[in-house]
Amino acid sequence: MSPAPQRGMWIGGGSAGRSQSVAVDDGFRHEAFLYASEGDFLAGTAAFIRDAVAAGEPILVAVAAAKITALRAVLDGDAATVQFADVTSLGRNPARTIPAWRTFVDRHRADGQRLRGVSEPNLAGRSPDELVEWRHHEALLNEAFADTAAFWLLCPYDMAAVDASLIDRAHDTHAVIDRAGQSRPSRRFSGADATALFQEPLLEPPAGVAGHEFGADELGSMRRIATRQALAAGMAERATDVALVTGELITNSVRHGGGRGVLRLWRQAATLVCEVCDRGHVVDPLIGRRRPVDGQVGGRGLWVVNQICDLLQVRSSPSGTTVRAHISSDDGTP
Repeated sequence: MSPAPQRGMWIGGGSAGRSQSVAVDDGFRHEAFLYASEGDFLAGTAAFIRDAVAAGEPILVAVAAAKITALRAVLDGDAATVQFADVTSLGRNPARTIPAWRTFVDRHRADGQRLRGVSEPNLAGRSPDELVEWRHHEALLNEAFADTAAFWLLCPYDMAAVDASLIDRAHDTHAVIDRAGQSRPSRRFSGADATALFQEPLLEPPAGVAGHEFGADELGSMRRIATRQALAAGMAERATDVALVTGELITNSVRHGGGRGVLRLWRQAATLVCEVCDRGHVVDPLIGRRRPVDGQVGGRGLWVVNQICDLLQVRSSPSGTTVRAHISSDDGTP
């Protein structure tokens, strides 16, 4: 006879395709689900969803549109109470993903229910910078929901399609690893990873990129430089976005980064990169990923930038802060 579950412990369900062997407390459970085929994905994810439905636990599933269609077909009637989101649009900029999960959690937390989610990293066709930021995002999930009770987030990774190094790094950012239907604690997981990544330096800009020093009086001239750069890159329809992002980053530096900084802009494949460096020190690795509340004074600049750009990289240490906003061309081609 199996021992009875202890109060306050999450014991895995008995759905086909997944066999849970890890019992965890009522805190945040961040689990990587490593699968080898579409059949494995559907079996494991559908079992996880069915367990949530059977237990009356709200669940949000953020995967690609084709997988949403396939899951609906497999789940049939069990999909009626499941919320779905297309990760291709939701996760274009990974910094927008945590606010979406926060909205889901806050909507249901008052009910005192356990919550579940499925969040597949949007890794297909990503640039090296984007892949680094997805790893950063996975670490920041642990920071964002560390104090959230009874929230179980499953992150599927396609071992046939995702680079082996990214699969390997999933062991660093997920407390639990599921492979072949068996869950085990990750021996390499460390909750401090988000802070380390936040201080990890970015690659140097390309050789020859000009630096434009600015202070409080140069906001207008820096916006004009950014607009000209966007037009020269053939990004006329996003020139306003480039100017707005530049203005927000410079204003942020003037207010919080010592009053002065350096602006750099360069073309990188199909994107224009806008970088601002200053001597400020940001201590919150989740900056720009929390939705501003009504009446909030300050703290909106990087949130606004994240809603506009396609990727935002923030790195900060006592020696200074570097922020890079990547803005893609309209058609996604160089």
